[in-house]
Parts: sequence; structure tokens; C-alpha cells
Amino acid sequence: MHQNWNITVWGVRGSAPRAEADHLEFGGNTVCISVDCGENLVILDAGSGLSALGRSIAAGEHGECRQRIHILLSHLHLDHVMGLLSFPPFFDPSAEIHIYAKVASFHKLETLVGPPFWPVGLSDFPADICLHELWVDEHFSINGLEGYTMAGNHPGGSLLYRLESGAAAHGAAKKSLTYALDCEADASVLPALTEFSHNTDLLIWDASFTSEDLRPGWGHSTWEQGIRTRKAAQADSVLMTHYGQDYSDSFLRTQEEEAARIDPACHFAKEGMVITL
Repeated sequence: MHQNWNITVWGVRGSAPRAEADHLEFGGNTVCISVDCGENLVILDAGSGLSALGRSIAAGEHGECRQRIHILLSHLHLDHVMGLLSFPPFFDPSAEIHIYAKVASFHKLETLVGPPFWPVGLSDFPADICLHELWVDEHFSINGLEGYTMAGNHPGGSLLYRLESGAAAHGAAKKSLTYALDCEADASVLPALTEFSHNTDLLIWDASFTSEDLRPGWGHSTWEQGIRTRKAAQADSVLMTHYGQDYSDSFLRTQEEEAARIDPACHFAKEGMVITL
């Protein structure tokens, strides 16, 4: 049987968490999205939202207990890795956790998650933690899923990811998503990014800024650029996330309504949202 993908939003902010009353409708945690493909649980980035996802996994709220987890990191900026400091499955000796990041990342990550910045390091947890280094433009596999990487346009570099299902049963169409956070969509990267996300079912987009607020050189994009890229790439839908921490619920609600008028296939991420492909 061909398995649906359930994509759950656990964190939506960039830079830092913002747990204040006027940020709770969309969410205050930094970026984290899970992709439940049935046999695989893939996690896109490990922001502070990863902690709630980890508690959900530990409580068995995903149905069967998940013992093999795959975490894909776009880069090591703190807003994308801070959830690793409090991820309950690390304490499960039966868990097998695979962490993927660009080449030459892991000695830096092991410095962050460990003394003197944290009391325990990755090698100290009871879980079996496996580290995988990825090159730009690499094709890799995750237990039947096909993965692809592309270089993002971001200070210090970042990886963008595309995930595709393997051969579909009974002639069903393949499923795919493209994860394009922390990438400034200027002329240097946009043609390649459009091709990378061509015909994807879901494009997950960096909406750190509006067009009026865009700051060139900061390595982020706007929701307006995301809509244009969705249309050019012929992606089925686009999900905006990685909001600037100063964007309140009322501001984002206004942006969401304006974007929906321009493109009904545009959606704004909220913590707890589930999208099924």
C-alpha cells in the first residue's frame, strides 16, 4: 500500500524563540518539521520545536514507537540546532538516531552539544547516534526515501533538501517535498533552486521577511519570492515558515490573508499544523 506522508510543524521562527502571548497563534519555537512516511520519520532541522516533537515520540503519540529517527540539518546556526540539547529520544537506549549535515559540521556540533556549553555530549547519550556528512549536490538514501542536496545562499552556507518517495505501489504517483530555508533567493541561486524544486508536491520556504523588510546579504527570503518560485517551479503548494521573531500573530495573519489572495496554494505554517501528501 502506498503510504501517505504526514508533515507536522513543530517550530516556525528564525533567530530565537519568542514565547510571548502575541506570538502563540503561529508559534514561538524555532524551526522544526517532521515528515512521517510510515516506515520513516524524518525531521527537518532541530530548532527548539524539536523538544516537543521528542516528547511526543517518547509518549508514543505517533502510533507505534519510533526507534529509528533521521534528522536533517540545514546548517548549525543556533536556531536550527538548539533542540538537540533537550531531545528525549537521545535517552532511549533502543533508539537509533541518524543526524545528517554538510561535510565538516560534526566536530563543531559535538563542541556545541557538550562541555563546557552543555553537561553531556552526543557520545554520552544512551541512544545509538549515527552522524552522516553530506556534500552539496549529493544524492543519498534513507531506507527507501531518496534525498538530494543543494547549496543554499546563506552566511556560512546551508544545505537545501529534496525528499522523494521510492517506487510507488500500484502506479501511484511519487511524493516529494523541497525544504528551502535559510536561503536568499537572489539571481545567483534562483534558477538552480527553481529547477531543484520543479514539480515538488510541497515547497517549504523561508519567509523571514516581507518585501519591504528584506535585508540583502542576510541569507533569507520573502513570502512574495516564495509564491513566485512555487509558480515557476510548478510546485503544488508552498508553506511559509522561519518567520522573523518580531512578526506578531496579527502581523502574520495580515500577511497570510494577502498571500492567499495572490496564490491560494500558499499557506503559512503554524505549530501543530499537519499537512498530508
